[in-house]
Amino acid sequence: MQVNLVLSGGGARGFAHPGMVKALIELGFEPVAISGTSAGAMAGAFLAAGYVPEEILELFIKNNFFKMVGGAFNKGLLNMDKIEVFFRSALPADFSALKMPLTINATDILTGNIVWFNSGELIKPVLASASIPGLFKPISYEGKFLVDGGVMNNLPVEPFEGSALKIIGMHVNHVGVIPPPSTTWSVIERSFELGVYSNAEHRRKMCNIYLEPEGLSSVKIFDYQKARTIYQMGYDHVMQRRDELLSVLR
Repeated sequence: MQVNLVLSGGGARGFAHPGMVKALIELGFEPVAISGTSAGAMAGAFLAAGYVPEEILELFIKNNFFKMVGGAFNKGLLNMDKIEVFFRSALPADFSALKMPLTINATDILTGNIVWFNSGELIKPVLASASIPGLFKPISYEGKFLVDGGVMNNLPVEPFEGSALKIIGMHVNHVGVIPPPSTTWSVIERSFELGVYSNAEHRRKMCNIYLEPEGLSSVKIFDYQKARTIYQMGYDHVMQRRDELLSVLR
């Protein structure tokens, strides 16, 4: 069955996306278009470029993505220079070279508007979509000052409104219940998670199938060393719902 995929942001939790896609493909679903934000924009770009889920996981581990994220500071903010080099070596330069349609959203921090990208240069919009405010420098592109797309829309289902195909929403920011935060950073991180969760909540109703691995609430935004575990959590979540999903196929 051909389907549209909507991939949320979530930092390191985004490794659950290729895990879920692997399981969906094994069950008989065929992604033909993707809309993604932040970590979902990253995963979506590699999927749309033709990488299979296992390749995406291994490529990020091989290139030590964790160290890239912890790169040089610039006035207190992390830059994306090393990530950009990695992406330019692994991804097409332009949306038109992708193997399936991809839409990415970012947030214009100056106007508060959602900005959509589905044509032209690929890498800058992907980087902009994943620029978590307060951690990464905003990306200046096409006259806009862009930050993480999840700030305004962490489940970008809108590009598929009116589509005849079923929409599978993949949300990796299950908030759950956590122990009391013990540091200022943990309070900020939790507050950001709650904000992006709230803007995705009403959009889940627009999805025909909604996937949200609950175990990811224990994973931190920068837990990139847990990539394999997170990937497996995504895969397992889909397979735990195997009967339900197979009934959709029938």
